[in-house]
Amino acid sequence: MSFIHNLLQSIRAVLAVETQNDADERFLSDAIDHADLERRIAVQSRAYMTMAPLNIGR
Repeated sequence: MSFIHNLLQSIRAVLAVETQNDADERFLSDAIDHADLERRIAVQSRAYMTMAPLNIGR
């Protein structure tokens, strides 16, 4: 049963498409402590702010 379960998980991991939300959640969940989490949130907010001018006028 474990073999079949591992096989199905491997197939699902290969076929699954990672969305931007998934990547953001994984980036934040990889923080090792509170300070690292705050740094990662700051990095994300700077990245979003640099892209904000691209969305003006749409």
